[in-house]
Amino acid sequence: MPSPTMVEPSTSTDAELGVLTPIRTSADVTDPALTDLLALVTRAARAELGVARCAVYLLRPGATLQRVMWAAAPGLEPSGDDVRSLDRAPLARESIRTGRLARAREVPGELTLVRPGRIRPAVAVPLLVDGEVLGILEMEDGQCGARDEHAVTGFAALAEAALAQAAQATRTARRERGLAGAEQVRHLLGALTGAVLDGAEIDDIVTLLGDLLGRPVALLGPDLRVRTWTAPQGLRLDSAPSLPPAALGVPAVRAALDRLGPARPSVLLTPRPASGLSRRHLVAVLVAEGQVAGYLDVIEMGRPLDLADTPVAEQAAAVLSLQVLGETRTARAAAQTRDDVLADLLRGSRAADDVRRVAQHVGLDLHSPHLLVRMPVAAGRSPACCRDRVAAAVARVLDAPPPAYAEPDAVVLLVRLPDDPGPPVLRAVHRGLRDALATVAAHTGVRRAVVSGVCRDVPDFPTALAETREIDGIVTALGGRADVVPVTELSTLRLVVNGDRADVAVRFAEQCIGPLRRSDQTTGGDLVETLRSYLASGAQVRATAKALGVHENTVRYRLGRIEHVTGMDMRRFDALLAAQLAFQVEGLTAAEDTR
Repeated sequence: MPSPTMVEPSTSTDAELGVLTPIRTSADVTDPALTDLLALVTRAARAELGVARCAVYLLRPGATLQRVMWAAAPGLEPSGDDVRSLDRAPLARESIRTGRLARAREVPGELTLVRPGRIRPAVAVPLLVDGEVLGILEMEDGQCGARDEHAVTGFAALAEAALAQAAQATRTARRERGLAGAEQVRHLLGALTGAVLDGAEIDDIVTLLGDLLGRPVALLGPDLRVRTWTAPQGLRLDSAPSLPPAALGVPAVRAALDRLGPARPSVLLTPRPASGLSRRHLVAVLVAEGQVAGYLDVIEMGRPLDLADTPVAEQAAAVLSLQVLGETRTARAAAQTRDDVLADLLRGSRAADDVRRVAQHVGLDLHSPHLLVRMPVAAGRSPACCRDRVAAAVARVLDAPPPAYAEPDAVVLLVRLPDDPGPPVLRAVHRGLRDALATVAAHTGVRRAVVSGVCRDVPDFPTALAETREIDGIVTALGGRADVVPVTELSTLRLVVNGDRADVAVRFAEQCIGPLRRSDQTTGGDLVETLRSYLASGAQVRATAKALGVHENTVRYRLGRIEHVTGMDMRRFDALLAAQLAFQVEGLTAAEDTR
């Protein structure tokens, strides 16, 4: 006969989630000795009293009775469900309520529940063990006088003695199982502690835990994504039987997981086939520094979960919490050391040989050339808070996460270059940074990147940082350019312009290019673009004509017009330099797209 070892609790919330609890009945009705004794009692009682049927019922959770043994006259064997509700059994309910023999004729409503032609309960006697009602002995379809009732109570006493013996055996077995479970916990903790002391990584500990439990085990991150998992080879699983997204969307499941913490270390999630949750999951929470650091998921496969699994999972989660805490603190210390080395490198505050030596320990290869990329951060935003997100955005376009350093008003990235980088390599880096500017600006509030020249040795980095800071100040003073700004293309401009003299630079550019722009607006000419192309082509007429797609004489004519409008001699180097600086200032005064 079925004898569950655990049931769901009666409250609606916990009934949905599941809790490992023992059944109410303390006797194991699968015990052969008990079933033999109850069979003798029921057969003897039926024969002695001449009733149609004699049965023993045991109380079950949910106010139900389970028929565990019966004896009946030929042709009157019971059929149908062996479990019935006390609401449909007034005689049994009255016997349990009063704790004494109850007669059908004295219980209102009992006889009205029996359909015509069916056998009827006559008397019911409660079966008490240690003062607790465990069930009833019921006689059906018979006439019991006072003498017969005395015999009924005698047979009930025999049934009680059988139940008492079985209950004692059950308690002994449970105590032994409890001791075995405690021993299992001690063994598991000993094995896990030994693995930790031997320097095992988290993946190794999860594998060991799966081997000890003989079930699939998954370690989940705080976002409930699988970090690592293991399963017995006999199950032949190709992927972790983790919690399906649909199940995580069920309010009761999500609420149960959200309640996990130091005060509630674990929960049992019951199957929800409609949401893809086909098995029970025992989930224990990992807590580090007062915050949820992950979850340990023990999946019911191979054998059912039982009461001993809960403390095992909770203790294993505690061990893993210590490992996660150690990882977190180690990573935090490594990040701080890396920041310190970057600060020394960029500020030039330590000897070059010392910086080279310590850089190797934090993963910085200073033997390769680098570019410094300054990403300015808008006022009111924290460079330290957005540093990692900026580095991640740039990593997606440059295929490598660059080391990042937070200044008070900017994030500085170190972009590693291949040995002996040429112009194509630098242009590729500039294109990648330009592609990332929109994503970066979402975090920094400024759509600009100032790129240094190539840094080939430790002393180059402080100089490059100062140059990017200076150029960023000039660009900001001129109105802010939303683009990638290479320092090397503005070297001459730095000699004549600084942030304090930005207004002078703007007037200078207007004096050089303003007349040409007004002339183009009036005549529809292309003097500004011709001069720009002429400078970009190295002041070569043929190259300019090819770039513009016009005849060389057309270029010569336009240069003459430029000289006439501006008064500059296009054959003089100082005039060409002045025009180049004017174009650079004009380009930097473009209003910034993202703030």
